[in-house]
Amino acid sequence: MTLPRIIVLRPQPGATATAQALRAAGHDPLVTPLFAIEQVAWTPADPSAYDALLVGSANVFRHGGPALADLKDIPVYAVGGKTARMALDLGFRVRGQGQGGLAALLPMLADDGHLHILRLAGEDRVDLPDSRLAIDTRIVYRSRALPMPDALRDALEDRCVVLLHSARAAAHFAALVDAAGLDRSRISLALFAPALVDAAGEGWAAVRVASATDDRALLDVADALCQHDLRNHQPET
Repeated sequence: MTLPRIIVLRPQPGATATAQALRAAGHDPLVTPLFAIEQVAWTPADPSAYDALLVGSANVFRHGGPALADLKDIPVYAVGGKTARMALDLGFRVRGQGQGGLAALLPMLADDGHLHILRLAGEDRVDLPDSRLAIDTRIVYRSRALPMPDALRDALEDRCVVLLHSARAAAHFAALVDAAGLDRSRISLALFAPALVDAAGEGWAAVRVASATDDRALLDVADALCQHDLRNHQPET
């Protein structure tokens, strides 16, 4: 009895990085992104009007375009090490870095004395809680949903473990599975965060959430689901 296949649906370039980590752990993942990241035309901001940038994804720096150059003197508050590293590579000054979402950075911004914040974001974004900060938002990229490729449909006919990194991805994947008439009970889900549970819905073979919002924790969950599936499908002796 072989391990179920792990399926990676996140957009590039993250999909390749996740697949490389899975191969290093002995898996043979299928990479079939269900979203494509695209640049959005946006109105450049007046740098003098803001004292901090709030950024929740490295896609801001990948797809923000030339208008980002005028903002390099504004300190960046970034979610996650990848976003912070990309900001540094492009010549920005990273003043703050956090985990667990943008809301966790708001107290840091306030404590550092910032009041006028420019948030650079994707079209699909989370709402921020009320605060005394004045936050303007510019949409600089979008994530375009893609149809289900034949390779993914075929893979989902067998036992498998699917990695899901966002609530939108979870909802889109669930809709594609149902539209294709596939059996949810053959598919296990490894989810990046608790917020994805409701978006994915019910009826899956198993659903587990990563213990932390990072890819390493998600891969640990996927590996545990594979081992669990293997034990449950051992032939009787």
